[in-house]
Amino acid sequence: MVFAGLSGGALAQPYQSLTLADVDGFTDDTRYPLGPLLAGAHGSAWWMPAAQPAHIVVTDDLHGKALRRSQTGTDQMDILHFPAVSNGVLRIQFEARASTAASRTLDIFLLPTTGGETCLLSWGTVPDQLCYYDGTAWIPVHGLDTNWHRIEMIVHLSGPQFPGWDLQVDDTLLATNLPWRNSHPPDTPYSRLRIGGIRGTSGTFADVDNLVITAEVLPGVVEELKLVTPRLADGQFSFAFATKPQREYVVQSATNAAAPAWTPLDLVDGDGTEMRWTNPAPAAAMQFHRVAQQPPPGRADGYRGIWFTLGQFSQYGDKYSGGLGTYTANHLPLAVYAPAVNKTFFTYGGTVAGQRHLLIMASVYDHATGQVPRPTVVHDKNGVNDPHDNGSLTLDAAGYVWIFISGRARARPGFIYRSRAPYSVAEFDLIQSDEITYPQPWWVAGRGFLLLFTKYTAGRELYWQTSANGTNWSGHHKLAGLSGHYQVSGEYQGKICTYFNRHPGGSVDKRTDLYFLQTTDFGETWTTVDGTPVSVPVTTTNHPARVFDYASQGRLMYTCDLNFDAHGHPLLLYLTSRDHRPGPAGAPREWTLARWTGAQWLTHVICQSDHNYDMGSLYVLADRWVVIGPTQPGPQAWQTGGEMALWTSDDLGATWTLTRQITTNSLYNHTYARRPLNAADPFSVFWADGDPTQVTPSRLYFSNLEGTEVRQLPYVMPTLWATPERLP
Repeated sequence: MVFAGLSGGALAQPYQSLTLADVDGFTDDTRYPLGPLLAGAHGSAWWMPAAQPAHIVVTDDLHGKALRRSQTGTDQMDILHFPAVSNGVLRIQFEARASTAASRTLDIFLLPTTGGETCLLSWGTVPDQLCYYDGTAWIPVHGLDTNWHRIEMIVHLSGPQFPGWDLQVDDTLLATNLPWRNSHPPDTPYSRLRIGGIRGTSGTFADVDNLVITAEVLPGVVEELKLVTPRLADGQFSFAFATKPQREYVVQSATNAAAPAWTPLDLVDGDGTEMRWTNPAPAAAMQFHRVAQQPPPGRADGYRGIWFTLGQFSQYGDKYSGGLGTYTANHLPLAVYAPAVNKTFFTYGGTVAGQRHLLIMASVYDHATGQVPRPTVVHDKNGVNDPHDNGSLTLDAAGYVWIFISGRARARPGFIYRSRAPYSVAEFDLIQSDEITYPQPWWVAGRGFLLLFTKYTAGRELYWQTSANGTNWSGHHKLAGLSGHYQVSGEYQGKICTYFNRHPGGSVDKRTDLYFLQTTDFGETWTTVDGTPVSVPVTTTNHPARVFDYASQGRLMYTCDLNFDAHGHPLLLYLTSRDHRPGPAGAPREWTLARWTGAQWLTHVICQSDHNYDMGSLYVLADRWVVIGPTQPGPQAWQTGGEMALWTSDDLGATWTLTRQITTNSLYNHTYARRPLNAADPFSVFWADGDPTQVTPSRLYFSNLEGTEVRQLPYVMPTLWATPERLP
């Protein structure tokens, strides 16, 4: 069976009704045996249970079996995926009861295919009330008891009531045109229903039964891409499907129908006829196929970085601007090499062709084939053009790819996504949204995730939280609250280290000093570099965590990278400057290495460059240390970035030599050279370019560690896979 998003204009009569999901009262004993909810398909829908899943239970004579979502003390959310619909009216109908009306027992969320919640309905968040969330607060809408009630959420995806939704309880319309939690642009596809046990009292529960999701759309708008006239002959499997002219279709396959991990096989250009696709060599005895209509051209058919300007101009231009797809230094890791599959997975801030519209992208470089697929849009920032909202990427022990997307204060939430299949960037599921900025997730073997991040609680303050599985998270713990900080961190054999500056008076233009903290027990205790325990959060200037007093020297400090020597001692790469503004007044801008010898901190100057945001990365090899970054003047002088160069030290950082200028005679400045975790050639450094003085396209590049092989990711990509161009 094949599914595609529904698209088209506003709802009008006559309309066509589609059933997108129907659990049939959970009566199927094979699909819904008593016990934990199982992952897998039910008709055209499929379930992804929480880490501690809901259970199928027998309730009473009237309802028989039902889905029981218990409160466990941690947030648990079971997700029902259904075929995407992007217009008309979506109806979510079910029956529910709560074990208590006095506390929070159940939350029902509608979500788009990517992005934050649309409609939220909650039992007992306000005691004894059924409530909805208006984007700011929970609003009571109906008294709550512990009896069964019929609920209908009527969501207007287009038409005069868009965006808005109606609520009906026990066949009575209680409210109309309620506000959405997050607004999304027209034609956004919606395909997920989240049934949550969130922040409630452990042991309480709610039951859900007779869940049905339907859509009402205009006739002729619906496109269910069905495989027709299949043929199996001469070892070849083929099928036909209807196409529209000037639209693209991707053919995908999977070997597991219950929990499919879809692999793209081919792109087909539609011509308005019924087209046939042939698989010349089936990869498995049991193979499933589907065809999905691709988004309109310009969204995911090439590697295009986001261009940005801060808009803080002085005599020598903007404080920072240009191609910032691999920005900021405080988003990390941006890429991870996975030796198990010989692939480098990466994320970047992308954009729509010809626009400044931030898309959080993910992709993978296959070292065996030397190719990349078309990038995946993990999250559409819906009009935001600010790469402060870029993402970070890491992998867990099972190979799932996790994308942690930055928010901005409380105005825009952050998001956590997980790939639907291990070692794949084809599809992602939204796990949760939270108040996180500059995410730095570290996977610790045997423990799980430790996430370092920023909140704007009193300036840019530092926090951390932990999770064994990425789904259930601890609370937010404050690490530093000294008028504001920027941090860069790293992980070495279970030890997580971070260094950060402080912002006197809360001003980022006065960032100075250098503080260092580490934890070897997953955040239970924090110590200085020599293992001395300290109290956190850091709230005093001369805290034991302070390593260098740059304020007394009149120096600013800009973070770049954190790595470790052969003994696991931390190495800190950063720039110091005398002025936050671009131009000669800030000179000398010194690339500096601070290293812990095991007994003391030593600092060494590597080189100088012409901008505070000339960010690069530090590599530790068996016989030498390497720094790669835009240290050389570029075509746009005194602006963010420059020409990429490689500096080498063979005496533990004491002296440095310019070994190679990696890029020369460039059209635009190159910016933000990023080091993949476990970096492997030829994808050992990753960056973007762009003209900081005016809006331009921004290309994305990677290079081997010697700087002798620079490749550009394809800006326009008419095929499903492509080989990045090697530059002369």
